[in-house]
Amino acid sequence: MRFVSRNVFKRTLPGAHVRKIATFFSSGQSADIQSITTAAMEFSALDIVPVVIAFSNVPSIKRAFSVDDTGTFQVIVVPSGTDFAPTLERLQRCTFCYDICKPDASCDQAKPPPIQSYLDAAFLLDGSRHVESADFEDMRDFLEALLDHFEVTPEPETSVTGDRVALLSHAPPTFLPNTQRSPVRSEFNLTTYSSKRLMKRHVEQAVQQLNGDTFLGHALRWALDNVFLNTPNLRRNKVIFVISAGETSHLDEETLKKESLRAKCQGYALFVFSLGPDWNDKELEDLASHPVDQHLIQLGRIHKPDHGYGVKFVKSFINSIRRGMNKYPPVNFKAKCNRLSPTDPKPPPRQFRSFVPGPQKAILKDHAPEAAKLFQDKKHLSSTWRGGRDAISRLSRNPFHTFKHGKVIKAASTHGK
Repeated sequence: MRFVSRNVFKRTLPGAHVRKIATFFSSGQSADIQSITTAAMEFSALDIVPVVIAFSNVPSIKRAFSVDDTGTFQVIVVPSGTDFAPTLERLQRCTFCYDICKPDASCDQAKPPPIQSYLDAAFLLDGSRHVESADFEDMRDFLEALLDHFEVTPEPETSVTGDRVALLSHAPPTFLPNTQRSPVRSEFNLTTYSSKRLMKRHVEQAVQQLNGDTFLGHALRWALDNVFLNTPNLRRNKVIFVISAGETSHLDEETLKKESLRAKCQGYALFVFSLGPDWNDKELEDLASHPVDQHLIQLGRIHKPDHGYGVKFVKSFINSIRRGMNKYPPVNFKAKCNRLSPTDPKPPPRQFRSFVPGPQKAILKDHAPEAAKLFQDKKHLSSTWRGGRDAISRLSRNPFHTFKHGKVIKAASTHGK
């Protein structure tokens, strides 16, 4: 099926009334179910209608074809010894000879029923200096087209249904590892906007190229620690879309490996778009979730006619997420995930100083009470410090302290000024 999608139709000229149909005959189950799902995604992205005529039950093919929501993908089961003439007559009338200008009312396609499954998605947009300004404009257009595939909730802060989307661009020119600088510009978070229209307007009016170096691993870490963990009513399905235009910095390579594995082991799906002429195959394959063929698209040059393939492929991918076709993390990742020690010291999330566009300034007001509390805590600490050596000596004489819940801890000794 994948050979047909990639080779047989590759020289077919597009046209308003051109329909591409691939027919397969099957006598049993396939040994590679994942490849069938990948083939279904590719057929959908290439506007090819697959028809499978099977002589026995093929549930795996039916399940794979559910990634298509147009109702045109067909599985026709013809048990042996039955009259298959009516079935083939309908196939001829409603598929091979279907006239889109004069549609036959009896050929209405039964679309798969919608499934009540939602997701939280974050986009990491490459705005580094490695991207040409014209290409960055194309990337923004591409991003806007991708937003059409989400069922955005009108109440992102309180609702438990509907999709939510966040957007981060990276990397600011002032960022370096092991500094207090943010590796991203937080364009909007999961609860900022309640419609695709508002998200698209932000992309058009506020998203600017940052022209820094590429630190994708640090951007991914920031997304995991700040976008998802701090959001209420987190959805069961969590997806991070990476729009990349080149390799990450050599200073970021180990961080990218570590954070991508961490994300996968925490149940995130990582989908990667590789755009532009420069890429690292190993880096992309390590970053994308498994199976890689369903989570990685390499479009090469940033060319608008190629956008349609990526946009349609993502539509099928999102449908596969909603229907739970893949496990995150995969079963074969258990050993890798077990090697991630849960006791490794992890610094608390730092509130980086990010670029804040206009629509997000109101969000910062919500943190005013926290800031006030922090100020009061600092005043209290300052007052305690001014108590001088007497307070310290009292603490030193009693090395154990009991709190109201009965927990006993040993006080640390203090030396010096």
